[in-house]
Amino acid sequence: MRKFLIVGLAALAITACSDKGADADGDGKVSNAEAKAEMADGGAMVMQPGEWETKVTFASIDGKGLPPQAAEMMKAKMAEGTTSKSCLTKEQVEKPDSNFFGAPPEANCTFEELNRSSTAMKVSMTCKPGGNMVIKSKMDGKFGATSYAMMIEQTTEGAPMGAINMKGKIEGKRIGDCPV
Repeated sequence: MRKFLIVGLAALAITACSDKGADADGDGKVSNAEAKAEMADGGAMVMQPGEWETKVTFASIDGKGLPPQAAEMMKAKMAEGTTSKSCLTKEQVEKPDSNFFGAPPEANCTFEELNRSSTAMKVSMTCKPGGNMVIKSKMDGKFGATSYAMMIEQTTEGAPMGAINMKGKIEGKRIGDCPV
């Protein structure tokens, strides 16, 4: 499922579970324990298990350090979008963990905000996948049984091309049962 959400240069009216979301102690940061508790408290996702197709597109890309030709090529490719397929299991739907929303351990991510229910989520996270690269992402979306849509804002710093800001959307749809 993490392939659904971590895309972009690194690879990207909400219902909250509580007023504070995952930041139970109110310190402005979401610890791993708080993230796990938030994921458990939100209950099962409304999404149906099966094979899902996800498309990520970015409509706005701003990279002041990009050469003009590279910027135009990147904008064209990101506007075209990236499509991937992934299998969502019954177990992932019933007991989603922090990987469900795009924070695999190897991405070295921390959450600033994580609010979710069975049909919606809002997350702000910072990932440090290696070197000097820092990727800050904000995602906000709603989920249905057979589709979902999320808005994403992502800032990448420490890349060879300099800082890049992108805004786009992530859309997913169930396309059938998982291949055997």
